[in-house]
Amino acid sequence: MSAAYPASRRHLALAAALAVALMSGCVSIRRVPPGPKSYAFDKPETTRLGLALAEGERAHPGQSGFAILEFGLEALVARAALADSADHAIDVQYYIYDSDEAGSIMADHLLAAADRGVRVRLLLDDYNLASDAELAALNAHPNIEVRVFNPASCRPRWARFVEYGLYMREAERRMHNKLFIVDNEVTILGGRNVGNEYFSIRTGSAFRDFDILIAGPATRQASSAFDEYWNCPWSVPASALVLRTPTEKDLVALRQRIKERIRNAEHFEEQFAAGRDRYLADLEHDGRTLIWARGEIVSDPPRKIATTAPETRPVARRLAQEWDRANREILIEAAYFLPGNEGLGKFHSLHERGVNTRLLTSAMETTDVPLVFCEFRKWRRDLLAAGVDLYEYKVHSAQEPRGRKWYHRRPSYGALHSKVIVFDRERAWIGSFNLDPRSTELNTEVAVVVENRELAAELAGCITEDMSPYRSWRVQFAREENGSGKKEPDPKTARIVWAGELGGEPVTLKHEPMNLGKRLKIFFLSLIPVSQDQL
Repeated sequence: MSAAYPASRRHLALAAALAVALMSGCVSIRRVPPGPKSYAFDKPETTRLGLALAEGERAHPGQSGFAILEFGLEALVARAALADSADHAIDVQYYIYDSDEAGSIMADHLLAAADRGVRVRLLLDDYNLASDAELAALNAHPNIEVRVFNPASCRPRWARFVEYGLYMREAERRMHNKLFIVDNEVTILGGRNVGNEYFSIRTGSAFRDFDILIAGPATRQASSAFDEYWNCPWSVPASALVLRTPTEKDLVALRQRIKERIRNAEHFEEQFAAGRDRYLADLEHDGRTLIWARGEIVSDPPRKIATTAPETRPVARRLAQEWDRANREILIEAAYFLPGNEGLGKFHSLHERGVNTRLLTSAMETTDVPLVFCEFRKWRRDLLAAGVDLYEYKVHSAQEPRGRKWYHRRPSYGALHSKVIVFDRERAWIGSFNLDPRSTELNTEVAVVVENRELAAELAGCITEDMSPYRSWRVQFAREENGSGKKEPDPKTARIVWAGELGGEPVTLKHEPMNLGKRLKIFFLSLIPVSQDQL
């Protein structure tokens, strides 16, 4: 086992997996030396993006430019447009990168950049990878290097789950970071992975999510974090995942498959061509699209997958500081929410200090991880008793985006994936961090904190709109009537109701808004014994 892959304790697990998978041709990671160390491009001010943003940076010393990417198609156009504008380097880091139309669109633009001499570094977590062969073929390009974080030793997907089962505590720790960095000058950071549902491609149902575009000095923090992961011993070259070294012929075949998938992407290229030039022109005249402010990117170190300690949890620590700083209001949009006793105590403390906390999370119909929702249901009553204004996101059709004239797609939002918070309408938090034990204790995460009232107000507007009766159910205790009128509900016994809209009319439901099939699903899932840190 190569020193590039710190898993010596996995030899027994690998032996067991091999015993099970021998007849299926289980492929172990080849013995390869660690990949060569490399670092972010060190002269971002000389690039086209650097020159375009130079005036804004001079006018706002010590600050960076920020723009919220609220809509999926816009977020993909931004990534593709930035890739097309790259002069020297593109660094890409994701937890999920699907080989679908959206993933192919991004790969196509990365290949085009590499073809004109741009260095591309692609770092992906192993847990959701579908094809080692495609990654290795992409790695065959002389200007593209692909690495995989914390890979399983046995490569067939089903056999990997055998290893995960045998060494769960080590294998379940994942790199959940999401970064897209161009020329060490512009970064896109947030909740979106790479896949059709994140970018509203080829589907009528999309994830509700947020990214933020970051231009200028804060990008150096993102690049430093990327370099730490890229050069760490847990990042393994993609060439180690396959039995033979791919050739130019494999790369040509991959290019063809990518082009075929893109043809299924519902005319994305036409929409991209219409939006790209306008997008880049706006970016170059950054006063129109960027809000200049002080911001800080916080990233967990890669060694968090080996041990959880205060020094390996800077993202969670930074968030805790923001909870403590809040003195008026906290707006939260969090797809996966499990407070635990410590978090519940925090909400009680906020309520006692007079801080109004409003929380939007997933309803059963809009979660892609039902097990997490099953656990969340157990905390509803306690959250309401702690003074939290609670909302659950529901399926709805999207409205026309504001100020994005080139955006014509109007999907329905079928799932919530956001991880955003606004503190006191003064500070905005956007990142990959879920409000659950997994993000705190197991996965590595990244987030940005921006201190600016204008940006905070923009994000707060998005969150409060998502809390509207059209988009969400408000979860609350029913007020019961006695002889003297309505009385305050008893948190221990009061009925929970869901208030919102159906067909444009206000309604209050006395039962959870889900059909019989989902009720049965929840019932059986609730019987599965899991601890919170497994979710």
